[in-house]
Amino acid sequence: MTVHKAPPGMVAIEKIEDFIKVNRLKPHTRIPCEKDLCELWNVSRSTLRQAVDELVENGILYRVMNKGVYVAEPRYPRDMAGVDAMVTDLIDQGHSVSKQIMKIEEIEATKQIARKLRVMLGTKVYEIIRCRKVDGVTCTIETTYIDANRYKGFVDYYNEEVSLDSVFENHFNTIQTSGTEHINVTYATDAEAEVLDIESGAPLFYASGVALDQNGETVMFYKQLIRSDKFIFVCTVES
Repeated sequence: MTVHKAPPGMVAIEKIEDFIKVNRLKPHTRIPCEKDLCELWNVSRSTLRQAVDELVENGILYRVMNKGVYVAEPRYPRDMAGVDAMVTDLIDQGHSVSKQIMKIEEIEATKQIARKLRVMLGTKVYEIIRCRKVDGVTCTIETTYIDANRYKGFVDYYNEEVSLDSVFENHFNTIQTSGTEHINVTYATDAEAEVLDIESGAPLFYASGVALDQNGETVMFYKQLIRSDKFIFVCTVES
């Protein structure tokens, strides 16, 4: 039988992660220097440096120039299934999640909105902009577009105490069953930075997508700006 050993870099990553857990290192705690860890685990400096680089890239650690490497704040998982799946998961994990409606307005569909919602250019649509807090920290800005003709009076039912899903289901007999989503990286404008309490130009995840109902018709088009220092994207694969 052939025994396949894990690459040294992967072993080093696991050792660092175990070291953080076993010693219960809190965020912003400095980990031992490179030399000490190499001697502790009998690994080369290049291997350890590679492991640290990957953990920094993945948001587990962060570097401070001329000072060392520190444990980063944990990031919230953001499932690729979409916005509402993210909220449900965070609540299930014991986090406090709230939203603030920043704007609700009826506008005319632009070319992009019309294409995504599959409506005529200039069709009346509801534009709903909200920010979402996790454990008291503003983490996302979400903009949603809904066909105002098909879902007439939608905004009369929607408020900060109910979800979009519940309004669709309870008042319009519409259930979101599928959709598509695209993820990119963007940078915060001055206005976005002020809402999210971050520096202007800070990197953000930009998610955009459409949700479809049980009949395959488009329910809504949404855009979401997500603080990259607070979230990490995950994908659940089922066999």
